[in-house]
Amino acid sequence: MKQLFKKPSYYLISSAMDGNEKAIEKLLAFYDPYISKCCLRSLYDEYGNVCNGVQREHNKKLNNGLPILHKVPPK
Repeated sequence: MKQLFKKPSYYLISSAMDGNEKAIEKLLAFYDPYISKCCLRSLYDEYGNVCNGVQREHNKKLNNGLPILHKVPPK
């Protein structure tokens, strides 16, 4: 059976584009797992062991880049 994921509503997206800060925060919270997954990188220690980690700089850039949907500057 297919899993159904709740998607953000059109009203929420349009409110975020109009500059509603609460709507923007909800959208960022919704897409946060996706953004973190995009920033996941394989890191290697001095012994060659692999460890997956989130690159914080890229995560921050993506999170700060999303507010271009609205006219309010990012926090």
